[in-house]
Amino acid sequence: MDTAKVRSIRFGPGKEYQLDEYGFLAEPERWDEDFAQGMARIQGIYGGLTQAHWDFIAYIRQKALAQGTLPLLVVACADNRLRLEKLKTLFPTGYFRGACRIAGLSYRFLCKLNIWHSYETAPLLKPEYPITAQGFLEDFDRWDERFAEMLGSQWNLPGGLTPKHWEVIRYLRNYYQATRNIPTVYEVCEAHALDLEQFKQLFPGGYRRGACRIAGLPFFA
Repeated sequence: MDTAKVRSIRFGPGKEYQLDEYGFLAEPERWDEDFAQGMARIQGIYGGLTQAHWDFIAYIRQKALAQGTLPLLVVACADNRLRLEKLKTLFPTGYFRGACRIAGLSYRFLCKLNIWHSYETAPLLKPEYPITAQGFLEDFDRWDERFAEMLGSQWNLPGGLTPKHWEVIRYLRNYYQATRNIPTVYEVCEAHALDLEQFKQLFPGGYRRGACRIAGLPFFA
């Protein structure tokens, strides 16, 4: 940790906590309810944390500390029987920057676990791979296989990215690099002897937001 970027903040009866450069708790083991209440006020929750807040915070901490994971936003809402609109009411600054920060999870932990959490509600944060507001890699040349692996992890593929995935990914990259254009999904399917249903099974996110995005292609070309 870069100690030059750590700052102190006081909550509760003289308690001091260290925050990292993004305003997340730098030492998650120091988390307590005074920290949660104080951070909630900073996040615009002025009436104090309700039972609904505490239940969701407990869910986040249990997932992170006991299981070493954090569900994506839609899964977290489903697990807690919350509509997205209700979660936004509870945590005005969002899931990542609001609920997770109040729960004392560190920014480094969240990005290491799944870099895409940060882009659900915090497009201004700048982790390892700068991406656009649409979730696409800003610079085609910044792409590497680790980028693809991290994006592919969202799809819960039983075998992860297979040789067929990589074949399509490299085809898309080579095509764009040579032409600065994006082929149609039909051209890609024909080049790889796939029908549309088979393609959908390979890339659950779809063509543009699935295959093209994981290959590091831009949103428009």
